[in-house]
Amino acid sequence: MADLTIAFDPGSSLSKIFYTLKSFHPELLLMEPEVAQVPKASLVAYESSCVGSPAAENSAWVEYKGQYRAVGFLAQDRFYADLKLSEPKFELALYKTLALVGALAQKNSLSNGASIRLGVLLPYGEYEDRKLFEQLVTEALAGFRFRGVERSFELESFLCRPEGFGLISRGRAPGSSLKERKIAVVMIGYRNISLLIMDRGMISQGITEDLGFNKLVGCVQRLVSGQKPLKLAAAISKAGSKISTKALAHLVRVQDPGLRDTELSQIRSAVATAREEYWISLFSWLRSRIPSDVDEMIFAGGTAHYLSRELNSLLPHTEKIWCNELEAQINRNFLADVSRNGLEFRLTDNYGLFYYLCGTSERMTTHA
Repeated sequence: MADLTIAFDPGSSLSKIFYTLKSFHPELLLMEPEVAQVPKASLVAYESSCVGSPAAENSAWVEYKGQYRAVGFLAQDRFYADLKLSEPKFELALYKTLALVGALAQKNSLSNGASIRLGVLLPYGEYEDRKLFEQLVTEALAGFRFRGVERSFELESFLCRPEGFGLISRGRAPGSSLKERKIAVVMIGYRNISLLIMDRGMISQGITEDLGFNKLVGCVQRLVSGQKPLKLAAAISKAGSKISTKALAHLVRVQDPGLRDTELSQIRSAVATAREEYWISLFSWLRSRIPSDVDEMIFAGGTAHYLSRELNSLLPHTEKIWCNELEAQINRNFLADVSRNGLEFRLTDNYGLFYYLCGTSERMTTHA
């Protein structure tokens, strides 16, 4: 195996990373999704003002080709970065990759020159950019700075797959044949929805649409004022299909006790309206693109779970798979992180990719 093996899902609501060093022991790293271009002087000022030793992933910034980027929590908290949802995911993923590799190297005392095996999930709509991304990330990893320290690594191997690949490779029942089935993989995330159609073991169709959870969140923001998108998204998700007012209570901004119930009622009503509007759009999109003769549908992503009741009504006679075994494995191995961040249903695709990567590496070593 390489010195460091990484499976990376550069999500728009959270960067999700599974990794292992040479001695196989899966680890999970989570980083906020923001990336901000920042003047060098601002980063120098930040470093000089640091108290104590913040975690590498929470103080990540990189320098590459004279450009400076704060990444993750630092970009979100110190430099008020937005999510840049209109930009291609792979462009931001370059700086996220440098930041996560730099953070992992610092946390694990990984020396320059170490070898890296990297797997990345991209929306199907950006999958054609994989060769360009490989070229960019290979060059960048060979020479950049992480928090001012020179870093250089060898990209031993690179694997890019469309979102949903990890579910096909690890999310189905053991021994079930891909060659005899027509499968629809539905990934619904914060930024977009990706649909893969696999027929007899081959991808026959792939579509990505900007119809992610952020559309629902944006609708709520139009109906009520003063709400920040990621905080609002987390509250809506926690409120569930019954729209629990308890989960929404911390969104109330007014202090007057007599007005708090009124504002909470307005927020709940806005969520109910947005949820219905979003599902109608999503249902129409899915019904027009999923062939009626699919044998099974695989669902993943936090948004898919949020709408699980509705999604189960699609094509009633088609088998529905929710990757329960992958979720159980994640819960067993990473319970603390999963519980704290509400990630039960958002890590399955990347976890599947991680085990595919490690299995491929093991096979390569065995046959070497």
